[in-house]
Amino acid sequence: MLADLAVDEDYQKQGIGKQLIRETQKRIKDSCRIVLLAAPNANDYYPALGFESNPRGGVLNTPL
Repeated sequence: MLADLAVDEDYQKQGIGKQLIRETQKRIKDSCRIVLLAAPNANDYYPALGFESNPRGGVLNTPL
């Protein structure tokens, strides 16, 4: 389980968070499913990384 992934405010807007998520997706490939629990103000950030909104609970990455 990976929890509480964040980029320090001084280093945001540099693509670091996207790189961390893409690397995580690459390493786990199809071995498990990613369930992302995000703050509501971050919901627009994740679709560009392949995550889909779920009206029952936030944003999920559903491909497996």
